[in-house]
Amino acid sequence: MEQSRAVIQAWLTRALPGAWVVCVALLITAPMLAPGFILSYDMVFTPRQDLLPASVGLGGGLPRAVPQDAVVALVEYVVAGMIVQKVIILAIPVLTGFGMLRLLATAGRRAAVVAATLAMVAPFVTERLIIGHWALLLAYALTPWALHLARRLRREGGALDAVRLVLVMALAGLTPSGSLLVTFLALPIAVGPGAHLSGRLRALVSLAALGTWLPWLLPALVHPNAGVSDSAGAEVFALRSEGPWGLLLTALGTGGVWNADVVPVSRTLILAPVAAGVVVVLALVGAAPAVRVLGRATVGWWATVSVAGLVGALMSGSAPWAWFVEVIPGAGLLRDAHKLLAPLALLLAAAAGLGVARVARRIPDATGAGAVVVAAMLLPLLLQPDALWGAGGRLRPVEYPAAWQDVRDRVNASDQPGDVLVLPWTAFRQYPWNDDRTMLDPAPRWLPRPSVVADDLTVSTSDGLVVVSGDDPRAREVGEALSLGRDVTALLGPMGVGWVLLDGPGQLPSGLVPDQPLDGLTLAQVPGSITIPPVPAGSALVIVVDLFVVLGLAGAAVALGAARVNRRRHGRSLLR
Repeated sequence: MEQSRAVIQAWLTRALPGAWVVCVALLITAPMLAPGFILSYDMVFTPRQDLLPASVGLGGGLPRAVPQDAVVALVEYVVAGMIVQKVIILAIPVLTGFGMLRLLATAGRRAAVVAATLAMVAPFVTERLIIGHWALLLAYALTPWALHLARRLRREGGALDAVRLVLVMALAGLTPSGSLLVTFLALPIAVGPGAHLSGRLRALVSLAALGTWLPWLLPALVHPNAGVSDSAGAEVFALRSEGPWGLLLTALGTGGVWNADVVPVSRTLILAPVAAGVVVVLALVGAAPAVRVLGRATVGWWATVSVAGLVGALMSGSAPWAWFVEVIPGAGLLRDAHKLLAPLALLLAAAAGLGVARVARRIPDATGAGAVVVAAMLLPLLLQPDALWGAGGRLRPVEYPAAWQDVRDRVNASDQPGDVLVLPWTAFRQYPWNDDRTMLDPAPRWLPRPSVVADDLTVSTSDGLVVVSGDDPRAREVGEALSLGRDVTALLGPMGVGWVLLDGPGQLPSGLVPDQPLDGLTLAQVPGSITIPPVPAGSALVIVVDLFVVLGLAGAAVALGAARVNRRRHGRSLLR
């Protein structure tokens, strides 16, 4: 009996960190898991998203949501969009927490559970969740797993770990910034000097990792506006202080997102820089244990990338940074400087967890040591109540009006060719049925045809309104005509637009006869002939490469699964 009790107690002790991670994940996401859609800034899911040219980077604008839109569209062929969003929202904190537990497994439960808590409720995560950058947060959540695999591959050089690492990089590559985050952190650790890999395996892993970039990199390279970024974006998307304590403390607290409207209230209180200072001190205390647990190469590279990201974020908005973003091809990916703090957020969480465990070990009284660990687990939650329960209630599910499905059905059933122009001419919407929360125009993800929408971004800054130019030529032409007060009807047919959707009050362009209005949505067909736009340059190459990447990843996943099955069979045969 006593032996059984000891076994049960040991099992419960091992299970407690995982149970805590699940509890914190539910504290963060529970309200968002109710029926309905979370629609906040860039996070726009719909019941059914179609695979369109823009989904693979062949639309008018630069491929900023590639390949995430394509993956979501393919998944939604078999799973409803609402379920897809719920799974992603819950997966972000769960993967983050369990990833930290796995990465720090050899450091003990105390260090791992504190690190998991800090990583899950980091201000970086809260601000990015409110602004809707779910694909970046998914990459953030996968980073500890990638680091764990990279370390193991570095030590053992196993081919299966190489396959696992590439698959994690591919999943993180749903957005370019996520792809860069995971690849730059994990790949040098796995294949760099001192790794126990053959030269052939190093080359294969490196090529495969870079191959996961192709779905977003190739469309960007063949796009007519490749490498062109509006320098105004460097100012608009620069790191911003969340209080009078300045940029450095804001950045060390992993806050500072460019949009002040998404900043939680707790980030503007004096406790925010105090908490940041405590975490940094604990991280410094945990630096030596981090080297022992993770290895000098891993910590050294992780710290290098984190410091480089911190320096870049602090420089954002300066003249040299604006020049860098505008002139260097592809540097526009880095214009949102807050993203650069992702490696730092994870490093501080891991090192601070090790620091707490180190402090606890120096307390001779077991009760006191336990109290220190419990306080380190609870204080991040107590100091940031608006990071919990759907960002303090800001992220609540809503239902789309039925009119959206009606518009989709009408366009889908019609023989009228052409794309859809969406008015009024603004990139973001505020609907009463969404509690007037700001959200990206949902039409491109709702409609079964490509949409022409406003892609200029107007942002209020301390110096007044700043307009960051978009990159879709058709949107630019329509926007210029509207700004001059000209009627756009004559432009639509020649540019391949066969429909106009008026989303809310206003007037349709002259000469258009609307269908029956649908609860705030007015749909009209463009009269006359509709010119079918030419196939974008490089389309065949992009599609072939995408298919090659998909088949390669599918083959890798099948091979990994087969290897696991064979290992289990082999193990069973040995037991016999």
